[in-house]
Amino acid sequence: MELSEGSISKRALITVRGLVQGVGFRPFVYREAKRCGIKGYVTNTAEGVLIDGEGFLLDAFIAALQSHHPDRARIDSIWSEPAESFGYETFEIRRSIEEGSATAAIPLDTALCRACEAEMDDPKNRRYRYPFINCTDCGPRYTIIQTPPYDRVRTSMKRFTMCPECAAEYSDPESRRYHAEPISCSQCGPKLSFWTSLNHSGWIEAEGDPIESAAKMLREGKIIALKGLGGFHLMCDATNDDTVSELRLRKRRRSKPLAVMFASLDRIRECAAVDEDEAAWIEGEIKPIVILRSRPETILSPHVAPGISRIGAFLPYTPLHRLLFEQIDFPLIATSANRSEEPVIIQKEEIVQRLGDVVDGILDHNRTIVNALDDTVIQVVAGRKVTLRMGRGAAPWSLSLDRRVDLPTLSVGAHQKSAVAVAAEKTVVLGGHIGDLGSLEADGYFDRTINTFKRFYDFTPRRLIGDLHPDYSSSRYMASAAAEEKVTLQHHYAHILACMAEYGLREKVLGFAFDGTGYGENGRMWGGEVLIADVHKYERIFCLRPFALIGGERAVKEPRRIGLALLFERYTLDEVLLMDSPCVEAFLSHEIRQMHHMWVKELNSPKSSSMGRLFDAVASLGGFIQSLDYEGQGGLVMESYVDERPYEPFGFALHEGEIDVSEMIDEIIDIEHKSVDKEAAKKEIAGRFIATVAAMIVRISDEYPDLKVVIGGGVFQNRELIRMVIHGFGDREFYAQRDTPINDGSIALGQVWWGIHNHSVDDSQKLK
Repeated sequence: MELSEGSISKRALITVRGLVQGVGFRPFVYREAKRCGIKGYVTNTAEGVLIDGEGFLLDAFIAALQSHHPDRARIDSIWSEPAESFGYETFEIRRSIEEGSATAAIPLDTALCRACEAEMDDPKNRRYRYPFINCTDCGPRYTIIQTPPYDRVRTSMKRFTMCPECAAEYSDPESRRYHAEPISCSQCGPKLSFWTSLNHSGWIEAEGDPIESAAKMLREGKIIALKGLGGFHLMCDATNDDTVSELRLRKRRRSKPLAVMFASLDRIRECAAVDEDEAAWIEGEIKPIVILRSRPETILSPHVAPGISRIGAFLPYTPLHRLLFEQIDFPLIATSANRSEEPVIIQKEEIVQRLGDVVDGILDHNRTIVNALDDTVIQVVAGRKVTLRMGRGAAPWSLSLDRRVDLPTLSVGAHQKSAVAVAAEKTVVLGGHIGDLGSLEADGYFDRTINTFKRFYDFTPRRLIGDLHPDYSSSRYMASAAAEEKVTLQHHYAHILACMAEYGLREKVLGFAFDGTGYGENGRMWGGEVLIADVHKYERIFCLRPFALIGGERAVKEPRRIGLALLFERYTLDEVLLMDSPCVEAFLSHEIRQMHHMWVKELNSPKSSSMGRLFDAVASLGGFIQSLDYEGQGGLVMESYVDERPYEPFGFALHEGEIDVSEMIDEIIDIEHKSVDKEAAKKEIAGRFIATVAAMIVRISDEYPDLKVVIGGGVFQNRELIRMVIHGFGDREFYAQRDTPINDGSIALGQVWWGIHNHSVDDSQKLK
């Protein structure tokens, strides 16, 4: 735009808060200041960026900060305070100011950018084939930072002294690498190494090019660990049946899907259907794992994602990954280096200790990972992003508030898909995926994450908020930690609050919290809950009619036990014994009699209103699966049978605060009895059941037309359910999380959202 000189020079102290560190924001300010003739300086602070600016076009300069900022920056607020003229003669970028409360948004890791990619492909460039190339638009951020503000001396790059060429780029405001804290080259940066085992009895460093050694091992059908941005990947040939089966055997991961890294989007399209929205995320600046519908015939091993029609696919996001793909011509399994549901491993020594019997080689480097961070996992449904795991490039997720937090608060989340959240000063922060608590490794990582947040934000929590369940590891942490106040919040209320937090909602909403389990106010296991809630209290207005989990915890792993309980509610024991049902056929006759005795006498058969457990029961009754290898497997298998045609919901009833699905059970059994084509029966059962759950949501919502609708919980990870809910609502708006996990990974966010709106502890959070 054309700028004209004003008649009066102005000076102001300008504070910019948001994601403004590690994204090239200060060089941007420098360039805008020169363009507008502004004198003064810009610097990083613990709260964000401070600009002392003076000039005739100060108002235009401030407007440009908001409208022209770098793509990766996020401005939450710009506050300007007039000041007396100082008489600056130049504009400069000054060293960071360390004083003040640390509330600046932590810069996020980003995938290799196109400019760096072009440089590493250019034989004339001094960073040709350099595996750690980066600039202000890409590379590690959160994973290498020790404490804000984000400067090299506070990262794990401080041990690498810049060579004269890198130092010149780092100091030049016109350079793409100005204050790119991980800047380095082959002369002054990190180094690669490749380690091989001798029959798993010892490890030696291999001679020669580490990348060539790793590629050779992959071509031989072996398994390696590769150090990425936030942790190690376990990698092997995704097209080799024997190798993928061996990885599953060694990792003790029977059937849970494995993510696959491809060389290009075109290679992904050979194995999966990809629409425009999905392609945009796959090739975007984060390059997350995107859940796609797999093609019936592909080069991938069937052991990659057995029994389901989905595949988690992503592209190489570091220069190291990309260089590896230059030497192989097949996709790679790229799964987190850990035992099932534990935190990702970040050190070679721990790979040797914990996974030495899993991997044949280790591609390592000597740039320390300070903060572990798994890959982000998303899916896109009708153009809407749904976050399943918040990690690299997305975490920590931060939210700026319009007022200060009364009590610095730490929320410890739940148990599965653990994450923690903090609220201090005027900021809320949700951390990345930790894993399922309960192991020494996961609980240790949980503690380290909390200490990291305390260090980052220089605060001591005065309030702790956790889950109602007394036996969670997070609950035990809260019980032993010191704080002025300790609050427990109902699990499903926290799900609704998490979605409200992402959208900044405070008013009364109609919330649907559907998941596998959560401790209820009455001591029962909840999970199919409909709430009217605001940021202070909630009221439970509907729930699934509770059913028995025969055998308690065993029923969670064996859906056939839940299916049997639902049959016992509708039929006599003799009728069940004579049924032609996959659920019944999964037991011997004497086992069914034993289960019936337990059900009648209520022996180790707790009642649950869980929608997740209902999914499992229908998966058993429909013959999809009788025993689970991982959480949500039943829903995933059923999802694979559903296409986009309209399905008629099964019958259900709303009566005295309960959702009764008895009629649905009868209809499923009737389909089983009448069907000759079992596969066709499965398609009908899966499609109609998911349509039934969507219909429940729409019907209840119709009774509350004046309330905003909010959904949350692990059941909504089901792609077909989200699609049917979108279709069922039509033009009516509803709220579902996009940037934060829709599952238990955001329970801590819901807890902290309650905390910042309530000054003291109520006896109950129930809505009066």
